[in-house]
Amino acid sequence: MSRPSKQKNKRKRGQTRFTFLLSDQDFDVILMDIQMPFMDGVEATKAIRSSTDPGARKDIPIIALTAYAMHGDREKFLEAGMDDYISKPLRIEDLARALNKFMPHTKKTT
Repeated sequence: MSRPSKQKNKRKRGQTRFTFLLSDQDFDVILMDIQMPFMDGVEATKAIRSSTDPGARKDIPIIALTAYAMHGDREKFLEAGMDDYISKPLRIEDLARALNKFMPHTKKTT
């Protein structure tokens, strides 16, 4: 009997964590790191958006939080299904702006 590859095992572990997160937690927004172990932020976003799990909130706002700040990165992440983009280093003003956009019941900051 052959053993599964390490890459396949890592992906499965990442997907298991992702499924648990969506099915057992209630939250308003996802701050998605693009570079994560097991499953990167683009893969995770695509998995959320294409989920067939009836308990999954496919429309939950996803905000990319990343050090990727080259020309075209923002568009790449928005095309992947993310709703907004914040580059690192994180500025509190950028985070507040993004959160206010998707969570109108929160206190507005200027």
